Amino acid sequence: MIRLALPCDLARLADIERSAAQRFVGTDMAWAAGGETLPLETLHQARTAGLLWGAVHGERLCGFALATPMDGDLYLAEISVAMPEQGRGLGRALMRAVLDHARQAGRYNAVVLTTDLHLPWNAPFYRRLGFDVVVPSYSPGLHARLRAEAAAGFDPARRCAMAYPLAKRPVQP
Repeated sequence: MIRLALPCDLARLADIERSAAQRFVGTDMAWAAGGETLPLETLHQARTAGLLWGAVHGERLCGFALATPMDGDLYLAEISVAMPEQGRGLGRALMRAVLDHARQAGRYNAVVLTTDLHLPWNAPFYRRLGFDVVVPSYSPGLHARLRAEAAAGFDPARRCAMAYPLAKRPVQP
C-alpha cells in the first residue's frame, strides 16, 4: 500500500534509506552505501507539502518517495525501499503515486530525476516506467543538481537526468 507519509513515519525513513543504500555495495558507487541520509527538516517540509509518500508492506513502513517542485516540473529527490522488501513492486508503486500526484496537480510539465545510467535499479528501471534520458540542455534546477552530485562524489560520466512528460503519456501500470 502506498500512502502519504505520516508524522510518525519521519523518524523511520533514515533507516529505510540506509538499508536501501546497501544495494550499492559491490558497485562503482559503493561509497554511497555509507552516505548521509535526508535531513529530518527536509522530510518534514516534504510531508507538510504532500510530497512524501510511504510504502507499507503488511503493517511495516518499508519504503518512501520524496519529491519537490523544480522549474515547472516535479523532481523525484529520493526513492528508497528497504533491502528485505525490494523486488516486490514497491518502487514501481511509489513511482506510480508520484506520477499520479504530478498529473492530478495539473501544474507540472514532467516528473524529472537524476540517476546512474548503468545500475539496473536506476536508469534502466526508470526507462521501463516510461522515463527518457534528457539531453544536456537541462533546466537550471537539473543542471545545479547534477553539479552538486558531481561535487558530492558521483561520477558525472555515469549520471543522467530523466523525464516523464506528463502531457504526452498516461500513467503506466
